[in-house]
Amino acid sequence: MSKLFKTPEEAEAAFYEAIERTDIVALDSVWSTDENIVCVHPGANRIEGRKAVMDSFVELFSDAPILKFSIVDSLCTGSEGLAVHLVREEIALDGQVVSIMVSTNIYQQESGGWRMLLHHASPEPDGAFDDEFDAFRGFDTLDFDDMDDDLDDLEEPAPPPPVLH
Repeated sequence: MSKLFKTPEEAEAAFYEAIERTDIVALDSVWSTDENIVCVHPGANRIEGRKAVMDSFVELFSDAPILKFSIVDSLCTGSEGLAVHLVREEIALDGQVVSIMVSTNIYQQESGGWRMLLHHASPEPDGAFDDEFDAFRGFDTLDFDDMDDDLDDLEEPAPPPPVLH
């Protein structure tokens, strides 16, 4: 782990580049040396501990397609030694966006640089569900007796996007 990341943004860029290249050594250099790191891949259980997190990426890289990540929205906050990045990832395969994830990446300063403590990615929620509620003006206009009938009329939700990282 000789690589020092001067900023959380530099560590984040290295994280996504390592995933794109399926480079476990580069990815390992991004993560904290702390044993209490955590990763949640989309649709998967929480993975705790350095060995378990690295093993999850080794498995992921074993049959992963070549993906390109674009961070299209980012909200950053934190303190002097801790940075929290809330990002929207557009994931492309052969130039086509195939998945959109919302992720939380947390970094801490350690040993003179920034390292990742947590990565949690989830499929972006489907906006169609929100549109159903936009039609309502408020609870005072709802007819709760007919609510079950209204729910029966809703379309089945779209299948979730593929889990790619």
